[in-house]
Amino acid sequence: MMKCSVVVGLFSLIVSATASAAVEIPVQARFFAGMTGVKLDELNDSLEAQSMKKIEGVTQLGLEITYPVMKYLDVGARYAKKLADSEENPADPNTDYSAKIDQDAFLLIARVPIVREDFYRVDAFAGVGGTNTKVTMKTLAQNGDYTKSVGESWYASPYAAAGVSLALGYKRFYFVFEGAIEHNKVDDLKRSGSVSTSVNSLDLSGSYFTVGIMFDGIPGTVGR
Repeated sequence: MMKCSVVVGLFSLIVSATASAAVEIPVQARFFAGMTGVKLDELNDSLEAQSMKKIEGVTQLGLEITYPVMKYLDVGARYAKKLADSEENPADPNTDYSAKIDQDAFLLIARVPIVREDFYRVDAFAGVGGTNTKVTMKTLAQNGDYTKSVGESWYASPYAAAGVSLALGYKRFYFVFEGAIEHNKVDDLKRSGSVSTSVNSLDLSGSYFTVGIMFDGIPGTVGR
């Protein structure tokens, strides 16, 4: 799966491609965590039939790096690890049955600053990218995986998000609150092991809210 370092590497390539000579730019870095509410009909039907809890939310942890290309436009990249799990219902200490979603999501992102004051910032953003996804299932009746991945070279399913963020702080350090809607549907899952044939897709789309920290105006020098 892709690691956070890919975002940093891709950011360097974007900057290098747009810079004709060595220049210092004010880089913005964000670290965030949050939750997306989801409705996984096919997967949840399968889980409940095996006395497992439904999955109703996906946690995300991530890093974003952007830089300004003009006065009212910042561009960059974002990486997020998205995780969710299900346990037995009711819990049984004698077994270790579970279902886990593990997804790597990558986004090329553009942000439009709306307000830039010393103590607070407001912006709107949109981005497109892709995901690699794996669902691991271990129950009394099933033991195997659902996957949609092309490995570390690129991403297998389309992904998009758009929303707004509010940052509160001073100078280069801010607390950030972000709300957005994301399209994140994974089709044509590949099955391995003994897992249900009724699960063919995962719709992880929904609205999310994240909180995090932002370092704004970090000096960064790039060139050819």
